[in-house]
Amino acid sequence: DAFQIFGKGIEKESVDILWCDFGVGRRMKEFVGGSNSSDDGSDGDGDGAWSTVAPGGFLLCHSTLTNQGTRDWLEAIRRGEPKEVTGIPPEEVVELSLLEPHKRYQNSITILQKRSHGYAEPIYSQYA
Repeated sequence: DAFQIFGKGIEKESVDILWCDFGVGRRMKEFVGGSNSSDDGSDGDGDGAWSTVAPGGFLLCHSTLTNQGTRDWLEAIRRGEPKEVTGIPPEEVVELSLLEPHKRYQNSITILQKRSHGYAEPIYSQYA
């Protein structure tokens, strides 16, 4: 079960790109936040998908714009709702969503970048 794989052999902050190629709808908070991140208001124990994403890494999710349950979660991220609501600390995430209007199913993608611990891309040159 994808909800139970994190925290069992996958090191924290060890994944550069994690592709969520399934719809978990209203359970996105639980998936990204951890096993205790549920509708009871708890914020999870940090063993969810987000805990495995490295600083600067990405979590990619399908159907975030056109599935109501997943869209509700995405809108909470966009509003900067707290981790107790989304499973992701708002100060750690940058979001980009793309609609694929030519498709009927899995027709959007959201890319979330983890920008924690003072993460910044390196500068390799000083001149254009």
